[in-house]
Amino acid sequence: MIFPILAMTVGLWLGPHSATGLEGPSGPQPGPGEVGAPAQETKLQKNRRAKAKAEFPKRKRKVLVESGHRHLNLGVWCRDKGLTSQATMEFLLAVEVSEHKHPGAKKVLGIMRGYGDSFWKKRRKTFPKGLLDQYEKRSKKVVAKNAKERLGLAEWAQGFGLEEGEQEFRALIAQGDGPLEFDKKERIKVSGGTLPVDLSVAIRGEAVQINGRLWMRDEFLSQIPGVESIHEVENERIRVRTMGSPQQAQEVLNACTALLPVLAKDTGGRPKERLNVFLFSKEGAYGDYLSASQLQGFERAKGFAMSGTLTACLDTFGMSDEDVRSLALHEVTHLFVYGITRTRMPDWYSEGFAETYGGQGCHSVAGGKYRFHQVMAEHRLSRLRAGENILPLAELLAGDAIKQRANPDAGLDFYAQSWAFLRFLRTGAGDGAREKLEHWEAVCRGKALGAILDKPTEAGEVQPAQALFAELFQDDMARLETGFAEYVKTL
Repeated sequence: MIFPILAMTVGLWLGPHSATGLEGPSGPQPGPGEVGAPAQETKLQKNRRAKAKAEFPKRKRKVLVESGHRHLNLGVWCRDKGLTSQATMEFLLAVEVSEHKHPGAKKVLGIMRGYGDSFWKKRRKTFPKGLLDQYEKRSKKVVAKNAKERLGLAEWAQGFGLEEGEQEFRALIAQGDGPLEFDKKERIKVSGGTLPVDLSVAIRGEAVQINGRLWMRDEFLSQIPGVESIHEVENERIRVRTMGSPQQAQEVLNACTALLPVLAKDTGGRPKERLNVFLFSKEGAYGDYLSASQLQGFERAKGFAMSGTLTACLDTFGMSDEDVRSLALHEVTHLFVYGITRTRMPDWYSEGFAETYGGQGCHSVAGGKYRFHQVMAEHRLSRLRAGENILPLAELLAGDAIKQRANPDAGLDFYAQSWAFLRFLRTGAGDGAREKLEHWEAVCRGKALGAILDKPTEAGEVQPAQALFAELFQDDMARLETGFAEYVKTL
């Protein structure tokens, strides 16, 4: 009965917009001389402004619901095409983009999480590039339409001099993915329109210079003390920024760009948004950023990835080119996963998966060509073969990567063992173990296990995925423990 229930629920909320009953009244319109909130207001203007203030929440609710409506519709299309991760992401976005105002989105999300496998019409094992391209094209149209409506709301509010107008304009700029563009009147351009002159002047004064062009100082850049000028290299999928060597930034971009199609093939997904890498190449700069951002928990790590901004931070000061490349590939793998799923996976899996591509020895480059899925470097594996540095599987599966990094050697061992155990399940533990692993991955992503609405992926709950893994493998653990110990010796 899942399919009729879903169709009924989606049909109710994805029908003609008039069916939602959220058109709202036409409401007041700015009168002559009202635009820009003049210093001297007549009584009539004050009354109209007060009415606009009261109507703004209704207008915004309508915009939010219709924005969520589009993501929900796209999620249904993805589900019908067998794009499980993409559908799950769109259903989550339908709730979040609508700021929980779209009841149908909540219902569909609840059905998805409650029914599990029976919710999906089909699961793909292959993901044609053309199908992923279709998804991206549809997604861009949704984002553009949502931005256009948000701009209309901002212009309407600004016409009455409401502070909500500036808030909406700033939100639109923050969603952008390029430098600030100005028209002949020095107004900042946004999709479908421009910002008011006074607001454009204010944002210009707050901007940071990157490659000689002005960018809005976003959430990430605002936390870098004293930064005034940055160098960047980029392409359609990845942007690398640095305080230091442009050459190092280009080498990181080349390596990460080579990795992306491999990740797309292995996961069946592709992030819709550009991935960002920031290289802290000056002594002390990384630590200053951690202090300013209250992220001191990463002081023992040379890098980390943030799902909210799809940004990886790398402390490259004093590192060799090879180690910089490994670190970048590891963290970009995290970003890639964040870009296609909100599932909160256990640390052993997340770090093992990232090491599959970024671990020392797990990739190589010769003549500008990159190879992945190779065996980890000998100096990383020799400690595992010694035996005393291998954690019992129960400890590995419950391990916390940040706590493990408190001891540098233990942290490296945890990452190496995570890589080895994931590789063991895929290639060395038998067909039954591999099939269970693939089923576990599919269910975790299909249900968005551990994802918390309005929270970044890394802030999600790890217990649901851990519990499912324990349930699936409970009868295999003794065999896996023995088999893995022998497998490590063969690496």
